[in-house]
Amino acid sequence: MASIKNLKKDINYLFGEVIDEVNYKQLLKPDVDNDKADAIIDEAVTAYEDFYNKISAGRKAENKKAYFKNLDEEINQSVKSLLDKIEAL
Repeated sequence: MASIKNLKKDINYLFGEVIDEVNYKQLLKPDVDNDKADAIIDEAVTAYEDFYNKISAGRKAENKKAYFKNLDEEINQSVKSLLDKIEAL
């Protein structure tokens, strides 16, 4: 299991990169729908906050190793979903 500290760093990095990618897409492609782009950013921020809360809740889990492994997979799926939405812009 990765440490909680490293998991938090990963969340910061991944969701920061998603937001940066949306901003780059808006700058490089002027025909991007800004409302959809803003919705993706809002979704990324909400997911970021939710995962931080889940990390805090995981400290009380019975099987921490399994909990954080599932959380890591959930984070990766969420980021992949957001990147797919960015590609569709």
